Amino acid sequence: MGGMYQERIRSNPNWRNEYARCDTIFVEIDAEQGSMQGMVIGRVQLFFSFTFDRRNYSCALVKWFIPGDEPDEDTGMWVVRPEFHGNRRRTLAVIHLDCIARAAHLLPVFGSSFVPDELHFSDSLDVYQAYFVNNNIDHHCHEFLSYQ
Repeated sequence: MGGMYQERIRSNPNWRNEYARCDTIFVEIDAEQGSMQGMVIGRVQLFFSFTFDRRNYSCALVKWFIPGDEPDEDTGMWVVRPEFHGNRRRTLAVIHLDCIARAAHLLPVFGSSFVPDELHFSDSLDVYQAYFVNNNIDHHCHEFLSYQ
């Protein structure tokens, strides 16, 4: 939209030799819809490419987070939930890199219980049942979600 020209999205199983870092992204599924209605959130597990019929395809393996129908009335942020198969395994998909709109920032919906002391921050995208899509992380994200 005229502001940011590039950003770095990472998927690294051994970030700084300590823990996995798998960034979250906005994935466009319907360009006709505005804001989050035409988007889902994915968490990049792996970037890869392959060649078929002499054409190169750049892809990502993602875990899905599915948005609700409207933003949360208290915060104004969209809430997303991890998508699962019937066997309680996370839903995975391979997408083309052209489907990635930009990086996303998720905040856990904590609920009323305490956060366990032993919870490492690198596990936070795997343990909560819902997450806020933080549209206030930076100007670009706020603009992106406001004008879609």
